[in-house]
Amino acid sequence: MPTELKTEHPYIIKNPEICGGSPVISGTRITVRLIASMVKSGSSAEDILIGYPHLTFAQIHDAISYYFDHKTEIEQEIQENTIRAIMKRANMRLVIGESGIDRLVTEEEFKKLSDEEKEKTYTWDTLPEKYD
Repeated sequence: MPTELKTEHPYIIKNPEICGGSPVISGTRITVRLIASMVKSGSSAEDILIGYPHLTFAQIHDAISYYFDHKTEIEQEIQENTIRAIMKRANMRLVIGESGIDRLVTEEEFKKLSDEEKEKTYTWDTLPEKYD
């Protein structure tokens, strides 16, 4: 049975088997990191509720409160989960799709791409800022 670690916030739990142990809203896989990122980009609790109507205002506000109480931890998680950090950690490349759908590929998959596709790829260190 997985160990669910309760926090000082009634709607926030940590479980090593859910989202790698990141703090999440209980009963969901919605991380505090996601809610914090949305708030940092200008979303209000009302905006978040529109996107996640199965949540309550209390859950959203508790996630925001957890973020402010654990800002260093959550900011580190946000940095570790940027596309650039993931690409670096997993040694992946971003292939720009013609239909506007980009995809990540491993080095092994990169070797199998056509020369034309290879010209449309980025590594973590050449990734444009718009992906940050």
